[in-house]
Amino acid sequence: MTKNISLVLNGILILAVAHLYYLNFSKKSAPEQPAAILPPASSAGGVKIAYVNADTLDAKYEWLKQQKEALRQRVQKAEASMSAKKEALVKDMAAFQKKYESGATPQAELEKEYNALAQRQQKLAEEESRLGKQLADEQQEAMNALMANVEAKLKSLQDRIGYDYILSYSKGGGQVLLANDSLDITNQVLELLNAKEK
Repeated sequence: MTKNISLVLNGILILAVAHLYYLNFSKKSAPEQPAAILPPASSAGGVKIAYVNADTLDAKYEWLKQQKEALRQRVQKAEASMSAKKEALVKDMAAFQKKYESGATPQAELEKEYNALAQRQQKLAEEESRLGKQLADEQQEAMNALMANVEAKLKSLQDRIGYDYILSYSKGGGQVLLANDSLDITNQVLELLNAKEK
């Protein structure tokens, strides 16, 4: 789930960097002049950029923690159920194998039992596939709700503070390699996001 958040927010970051690159290099400058070090955007009146630490958001956003825990429990329950059904099928197949090898059971009965076991195996595979899709759909729904909520809160923060870009930063996985802590608005975003849950 965190990877999906990072991917979406990293996509936004790439667009922001491309836009800044375009703005910076599309201006004609005098030849042979050294590049000037620009002051931070907030004091220069230029583009205002802030970032949200995706790792902190993942660890401290209460709604997200609840969703992840609920999904983890559903996955655990589904895996336990499927495991029990598979074990029962394996046990019944082993019993069938013994009957077959003993030669004491009539051929018609063996065929009937074999067909029933094959049908059970097929239904189990279908159920496993259906459960996997259902869990993936639930995860996607939670991700969509998360993104809608974060986007709405970020827009309200953007309107109040006036940021042009709000980026995502994640250690080891983000597109921002270095971030100035003065631009970190993660705590403000967390306060907005967690306010609904309290």
